[in-house]
Amino acid sequence: MTQYPQSGIPGPGPAYGQYPASGYGQPPAPPSERPRPLVIAVWLMYVAAVVEIVYAAAEGQWLASYMSSLFAALEAADTSGSGTQLPASEIKDVILGIAIVVGVIAALIWLWLAWKNRAGRNWARIVATVLFALSCLGLPELLTGGRLSTMPSTLPAADGTAIAVPPLDIPAWLIAAGVINWLLGLAIIILLWQPAANRYYEAVSLSRRRPAYPPYAAPGYGAPGYAPPGYAQPGSPQWQPHGQAPPDPQDPQAPPRPPQA
Repeated sequence: MTQYPQSGIPGPGPAYGQYPASGYGQPPAPPSERPRPLVIAVWLMYVAAVVEIVYAAAEGQWLASYMSSLFAALEAADTSGSGTQLPASEIKDVILGIAIVVGVIAALIWLWLAWKNRAGRNWARIVATVLFALSCLGLPELLTGGRLSTMPSTLPAADGTAIAVPPLDIPAWLIAAGVINWLLGLAIIILLWQPAANRYYEAVSLSRRRPAYPPYAAPGYGAPGYAPPGYAQPGSPQWQPHGQAPPDPQDPQAPPRPPQA
């Protein structure tokens, strides 16, 4: 009887080149619940978006009045008649429109940051922190009512006379609104960097990573779960369990032996 080597004949266990399904290399599932500090921060971002539009409209109203008075002083001191002669109403409308557009853009940024932070994007938290830090640069001037402004008190006219510039005196109600807006941003940043929020951002970042190693398969073999080339599939008439001698090729009633590679 001709003997064939038994090594390499697949047994009833896993096929060669396939590891048991242990989940190795697969990222963990994202967390199902958001921590309370993050939920509150997102809601405060929605509130900040509305406050931003209201504050921008109020600030634009005051700035429009100030600029119209400034242009009126310049026109009154211009004895040559070469001024722009823009009506005060048009000046107010232009400045107020610009302020409202800026407020709408700021509100859209708040909504975008709320959406991304709610999804656990850590870069959105960093962007929100940087924008808040930039807003802190104008806080000293706001708290002093504009007294730190470098705007000169007088401007020279064409005939050499000095033109008095209206002082940049921010009203108290606008200072209070600006402080409230700043405190709202501070509360949002503090909530975003709480330990519970940190763990949530880390878990989401880990779940979004791709597997470092793909499922292992031996070179030259097919998909995992299939027998190597040259051998019959388990369960087919030609397949022989491991440890049993293959059929005698001289026996006419024996099934054909597995094809050789």
